[in-house]
Amino acid sequence: MKIKRGYVEITTGQVHFRYAGLGRRPVITLFHPSPGSSRQLNLLISELAESFFVYAPDTPGNGLSDPLLIEQPEIFDYAQAHLEALNEMNIQNTILFGTHTGASIAAVLSQLPKNPSNMIILDSVGLYDQEEKEALLSSYAPEKKLASTGEHLLWTWHFVRDQWLFWPWNKQGRENRLERGLPELSFLHGMSIDVLESLETYHLSYNAAFRFDKEECFKAIDHPVIIAADKEDMLFKYFPKLKSYIPNSKQLIHHGWQNVENAKTTAKLLNKAVASMKLNEN
Repeated sequence: MKIKRGYVEITTGQVHFRYAGLGRRPVITLFHPSPGSSRQLNLLISELAESFFVYAPDTPGNGLSDPLLIEQPEIFDYAQAHLEALNEMNIQNTILFGTHTGASIAAVLSQLPKNPSNMIILDSVGLYDQEEKEALLSSYAPEKKLASTGEHLLWTWHFVRDQWLFWPWNKQGRENRLERGLPELSFLHGMSIDVLESLETYHLSYNAAFRFDKEECFKAIDHPVIIAADKEDMLFKYFPKLKSYIPNSKQLIHHGWQNVENAKTTAKLLNKAVASMKLNEN
C-alpha cells in the first residue's frame, strides 16, 4: 500500500506524519521508537493499511517534526502535542500503537481528557530499575552539536548502527552483544538521515522516556490493552514484567517488521489480536 506524507499544524509548530489506507477504515495511530522517525515503521504501515487507515506521526523534535518549546519535555508533553495533532486531523476514534518510546506516549495519551483512543497496543517496552535508569540517562542519548569537522556525521552512523549490535549501544563488551544482526543498509541510512534531521533535539524524547514512571501509568490504563514484543528485540526481557503490570491484557509475540515477510506476519497477528478485543466507544 502506497505511503503518503503530510504536516499538521499544532501550537508548537508542525508535526510531520506518514499515512496510508482508506479513510473509511478503522484508524490506527502508530508512535515510533526513539530515535529517528515514523520511517522506521514504513513496512508495518504499508501492511496495516490493507485493513486500517494508518496515521504515523514523527514525535516532536524527531525526524521532520518541530521540537516542543520546552527545555526538558516529559512524556506528558509529547502526548499532549500528539493529542492536539489528532484533534487537528479530526481523528475521533483510533487504536493507539506505540513501540519503545512510542509506547509510553500512547499510554499517557490514552489517559488524557477527551482523547480519541479506543484500544492500546504497547510494544517492546523497557521497564528499567533505578540503577538502569541512571545509567541510561547519563550516557545513552548524549546531547550533540554540529561540528565544523563533520564528526557528527560519523557519530550518528555509528550510534544508529551500534544499536543493532549492542545493548546498550555504548557498552560494547561481549556480554552486551546482540544476536539479531544488522538490518538492510538502506534502513540504517534512512534512520541516520532522520537522526541528523533532528540531531540537536533527538535526545529529549529518549531521556523523557528513561525518566518516565511507566508502572504507575500502565497500571492506570482503562482501555482494552494488547501488550506485544518482538522476540529479538533488546527489550524483550521486560515482557514478563509488563504482563504483571497489566494482567488483563492480551499478549502477542511477533517477529518485528524489518523485512516485508516479517511485516506481513506481524500485521496479520495484530489484525487477529485486535479483532478478538472489544473496543472502547468514545
